[in-house]
Amino acid sequence: MVSQTSLGREVLEVAIEIEKNGRSFYEFMAKQAKGSEVWDTFTFLAGQEQKHEETFREMLNRLGGYQPAQAYPGEHYQYIKDLADSEIFVGDRVQAVLAREMASYDESLDIAIGFEKDSILLYSEIRGFVPKDDQDIVEKVVFEEKTHLRQLMDLKKAVGA
Repeated sequence: MVSQTSLGREVLEVAIEIEKNGRSFYEFMAKQAKGSEVWDTFTFLAGQEQKHEETFREMLNRLGGYQPAQAYPGEHYQYIKDLADSEIFVGDRVQAVLAREMASYDESLDIAIGFEKDSILLYSEIRGFVPKDDQDIVEKVVFEEKTHLRQLMDLKKAVGA
């Protein structure tokens, strides 16, 4: 069983890994881009993932001995763990995606859209595992991820994917 303090740390460490891997994916896709609009979008998103990674690192550094409220020990741990494990950009999964050639921009955009949707879900849940002062920061990240999702959907329509 994971302690509450450790749980808050683990959740933020997962968020950092997701953002780092998302940045790697978007950088890879920018290098593969055919067209300035696609390159611009993926380059922008890579920068945003870097910014989010730094935000979560700062939160982790401030966490200290904070213990998120739970009705009973382990209440949310398995749920958050399952969400994180299903993320496309956690662990070896991102390396598998980056190691192969994308079949099409349609596929790469679908992967990116899935990543942003999963991030929105996970970060919405993470909000309850950080101190109250940081909850607004997480909400801002969720809003930015929603904006990224909209940008990717617009890009998919624009390139006819």
